[in-house]
Amino acid sequence: MEALETERGLGVFRATDAFAVEAYRAAAGLRGEPLGSEIRRTAIAAGAAVVAASARERGSGAASQHLERARDALIEGRYFLYLARRFGLLDARQYRGLSLRQDSALREIEAARATPARGRAP
Repeated sequence: MEALETERGLGVFRATDAFAVEAYRAAAGLRGEPLGSEIRRTAIAAGAAVVAASARERGSGAASQHLERARDALIEGRYFLYLARRFGLLDARQYRGLSLRQDSALREIEAARATPARGRAP
């Protein structure tokens, strides 16, 4: 059971980290654009919240709060990505790639939130 929990946590981290790195790189090309700053801010906030959740006992209220923060940051960031695409600051290929990575991170976070903690009944 512990191996499954560890694997789930690694999946959450890897997916969120992959999105954060790609979003940060894409936003670096938007120098001077407020949307670039917001994309970077939300990507980093999501990754930081996932790392903070990993430092808490799995399934605890604190871990759940951090995962909720990560989810909220990803969803907020999605709007900034959408606006950047609408304003022509991101091309369709970049937007699609970022959206796919972001969806992957959201799925991993949702799965981690839905998995009961060790020792608790499902």
